[in-house]
Amino acid sequence: MMKNRITELLGIEYPIISAAMTWVTSAEFVAAVSNAGGMGVLGPNAGQSEKATSAEDMADRLTKEIRKVKALTDKPFAVNYIFPMGGATEDPFTNAVFDVLLRENVKNVIAIGQQVVERELKRLKEHDIKVVYRDLSPTVEKLVEAEKTGVDALIVTGYEAGGHMSDYKISTLSLVPQITSIVKIPVIAAGGIIDGQGAKAAFSMGAEGVYMGTRFIATKENPASIETKKAIVNVKSEEFIEFKSGMGHLRTIPTEAGKKALELINQGNHAEAYKYYGEGFKIGMLDGDLINGTISVSEAAGGIQHILTCQEVVDEIVKSIG
Repeated sequence: MMKNRITELLGIEYPIISAAMTWVTSAEFVAAVSNAGGMGVLGPNAGQSEKATSAEDMADRLTKEIRKVKALTDKPFAVNYIFPMGGATEDPFTNAVFDVLLRENVKNVIAIGQQVVERELKRLKEHDIKVVYRDLSPTVEKLVEAEKTGVDALIVTGYEAGGHMSDYKISTLSLVPQITSIVKIPVIAAGGIIDGQGAKAAFSMGAEGVYMGTRFIATKENPASIETKKAIVNVKSEEFIEFKSGMGHLRTIPTEAGKKALELINQGNHAEAYKYYGEGFKIGMLDGDLINGTISVSEAAGGIQHILTCQEVVDEIVKSIG
């Protein structure tokens, strides 16, 4: 299972990919995953501690981070590519990322969105860029339609995942085998996979790769705060707070900000709640402020017992799969 269509498509040793997580990726982290035999992905605000002030500023920062990755590894890596959303056909930030990809000769993207934007897909493919698509709220119908557009592979994300959670409460166990039984392109499973046992289950359902976020946050090379990593190691799966926010569903370790947001949402005060969760991801995940921030992770985080290196995470999965 370690050599398959995903490893061939992306030119990697093992079909293990780190998620394109907001704030908590960096050149050092991405290179560590790639050097371990998987594929690291630069997510939004990679290597940064403050938001970019413009599309041009973001592009400049991304360029520098890509060049750092190249200095640290000669292995393949990817960049997060956000399709324009809300019916828009273009987005200045997406355009800026596209220009950076061409200048820096990046050949792999993890494209995310509410649907595949065919204009964007066409111009990526015209430059021989491999497009792995992750729908933010996947269903069988949506992913079948995504295959028809010509993407190279699909990430099938169950509700167990951290970060932006699907609008549909469909588990990885339910969704992955439905998709692999229908589509012809390779499928990468995501959501609740934190070790070799989970990866083995995903492969048994027809997946040819795993896409992991939470497990890779709790690694030594990840830029997340050590307080955040310890909170992930110490949390129990039954302790999470979950609510529907203006940014989709959110699951967080029970921080004070998370508790207050839930209380306000239950009262119908969504605008006030946003003050607690809107910027909470960066404050909690990157800065390690467990009072004012939120820590959005997989519900499987209760099974993470140690902070490991990226190499140790990959090696454990490879050993389990055989």
